[in-house]
Formats: sequence, C-alpha cells, structure tokens
Amino acid sequence: MRLFIGLLVCFVVISACVGMADERNTFTGALPEGVTVELVGVRHFDARYLDRTPGKPFPWWRPDGTPLADSPDTRRDLGVGGATHQFLMRIAGDPSCNGRAIGPLDRYLSVDLATQKAPGFEKDDLRRFRLRFPSEQKQADVTVALATGQWEVADSWRLGPTWTPYNGLLGSCDRIILRCPEQKDADVVAEVTQVITDRATRLVLFDKDGQRHVSEGEIGGEGVGLVRHIYRYENLEYSQVDRIEFQARPYDYWITFRNVSLAAGYRTQVEVSIKKPGSLLPGSQLPSFDGIEIDLPEETDSRPLLFCFFDLQQRPSRNCVVQLASQSEAFKEKGLTIVAVQTSRVARPELDMWIKDNHISFLVGTVRADEEKTRFTWGVKSLPWLILTDKDHRVCAEGFPVDQLDGILAQSAEIKK
Repeated sequence: MRLFIGLLVCFVVISACVGMADERNTFTGALPEGVTVELVGVRHFDARYLDRTPGKPFPWWRPDGTPLADSPDTRRDLGVGGATHQFLMRIAGDPSCNGRAIGPLDRYLSVDLATQKAPGFEKDDLRRFRLRFPSEQKQADVTVALATGQWEVADSWRLGPTWTPYNGLLGSCDRIILRCPEQKDADVVAEVTQVITDRATRLVLFDKDGQRHVSEGEIGGEGVGLVRHIYRYENLEYSQVDRIEFQARPYDYWITFRNVSLAAGYRTQVEVSIKKPGSLLPGSQLPSFDGIEIDLPEETDSRPLLFCFFDLQQRPSRNCVVQLASQSEAFKEKGLTIVAVQTSRVARPELDMWIKDNHISFLVGTVRADEEKTRFTWGVKSLPWLILTDKDHRVCAEGFPVDQLDGILAQSAEIKK
C-alpha cells in the first residue's frame, strides 16, 4: 500500500512538472538585436462555422496542439475556408519589423498587425498571417521571413498637378508600377503592383509641410510572379501630397517553427530555428545540387562556371539570360561555361519553347525541390542572380549585374589560371 501511495505521489509530481514545462514553453526565438518572435496560437478557419455558431469565436490552440484558454484575436472573418489556418505571432523589441509568411500552397503572404486583439492581449504587438495546407496534413513547418534593417529608397516620384489614377501610372527601374494615389473619403489610397517578393517593401508619402506618412500596405491580389499592395493613409488630403518614396529592405532572418500542430488536440513537439539568409563568400565551395534538376557534363568539372538563377516570369530575368546568350560564344572561347537555373515552377514544355525561341545555347536547369530552401542554400537574394566560380568551382563573385561580367572576368586571376 505504501509503495502504491509513493508511486501515486511521484506520478502526480511528474505530471505537474510536465504541465509546468508545457506552460513555460512559449515557442519563442530570439534575434541578436534583442528582438523576440513568439508563435502564440493557431486556429482553423471554416466558413461553415460562422453560420453554425454566430457570435462565437473560433477555438484557438497553442503550436503544440494544446488548447488556448483565451482567444487572442477576436476577428472571425479571416481566411478563404477549407484548409486555411490563421497564425498569431507576438513581436517584442522592435515594432518596426515586418515580414512575410511562406507555406506549401502560398508563396507570398504578408504578416499584418492584429487590430482586433482580445482582452489581456491589448498591449502585445501581435501579427497575424494565414497559410493553407493539404486537408489531410496534421502538422507542418511554418516559416516567417523577418526584416529588421534600414529602409532604402528604391524609387521616388513627385506628383504632377493633373495626374489622376486613370492617367498616372508611374513606372520604375525596380520592377514596380505605382498607380497615382487618390482621395477616398478622409484617406489617401495608393496601389503598387510589383514582382519584388525577396525584400520587404513600403510606400512613404511626404506632404508639403515635410511630414512623413507611412503605410506598410496590405496585399490586394496575387498573380504569377506579381503582387499588388494597397496602401491607405488615414486623415490625409491628396492635395497636400508632395512626393512619394518606394522603400525596400532585405529580409534579415528566417524563423521556422517546426512541427506545428494543425489540429486542436493533436500533440506535437515544436522546435524553433532562426537563420540569416545564406551567402556564398569568395573562396567558398559551391553547395550541392540537391533540389536542382540539371545534368552537367564531365567537361565542366575543370572549367570556370557562371550560374544565372532566374525566373522566366520576370522581365529582368529574361533579359539577363538573353543577354548572356548573345555573348555565349565569346564566353565559351574564354573557357567559361554558363549554366542557367529556372527557380519558380513552370511547365517544362513552356520553358523549352522559350529557350528555343530565344536561341539559348547553354544548359538550363530547374529547381524541383523547395524553391525557398534552394535559394537560401545558394545565397540567392534577388533575381536574376549571378554566381561566378573558378575552375575548381570556388566562388569568385556573386550578385553582380550582368553588364559588369566582362570587367570581373578581366580582373579575376582565378579565372585565368
């Protein structure tokens, strides 16, 4: 009997310790700048629930599947139904940081401020995003790219006195189109269509008094290789707007929450990892070709290589590959082998037809695994992205414009050896 009581006491103590450990597990990652990122909760969105339970909140659970006693976000209308999940993240240490979420069925999704916070969460900096998963999936890795650095001006414009949204489409060399802002009630609203997804972006308005008005924007639509952002500036008169700046900054960190539960009560063991975007430093060896479908001939084993990572759906990428093709014979005489890698998913017949029509004579491979992971491994920060190696396939230069290639080749002693 004493043995039984002793075992029972041990069991109760161990259970209590496990419960306390679960409560202490806040699913948090710490960045070097003192910023912490915590995945607070998950919920499943099903539009049918709105009709069956009017006025009731959606149930939330913690990333490991245990229930959340209180709903952190009171909003009930976020999602597109089916297998859509909403995630809520808490940021501490830098309210200016922003990011995007990456999932298996979604390529670019903004991480927005949660504006309908529940009691007890009012003082928290909460960010929300949604991701879709296959309906049968019970757990998943959730990745968020976070930008914390300095903003840089990618382009700027001064508004003309007769411009309207119907005659003012402002282009840019940085792959964006700005539709002239307009007045909507008491606010100014602007629209930007862009192909930029590898950097965080925002639109900043300056009024005639020099005051700055900032909006992070919300995604207003997505297409193949395109994202449309809608920016709203509250309590601002369009007649007072003097100039506009389109600003961008790189994503400094990738935060991955592994084994997140996609169903309430389905218990998982969550892990958090944080990485900075990869970079191939001069002198480093090329990474493996895992995830890239290409068959390099044996003759390239002892020849300098020029890799061009591109996206057929982006004009700058196409122009870069075509420009390389026009000089491919001259590069071949110098002993340089060009290899192009298509990063996004396109039908191979479509890619082959474009290669034929544009007389691309060098090898063109494709990324068949996780695009984001492959770009991270190869240090690809934007597209098109060039990587030059010596005959031993050590990196000589990366990330340079194609019009600088001749100068780099002329100066590179490693290539001449």
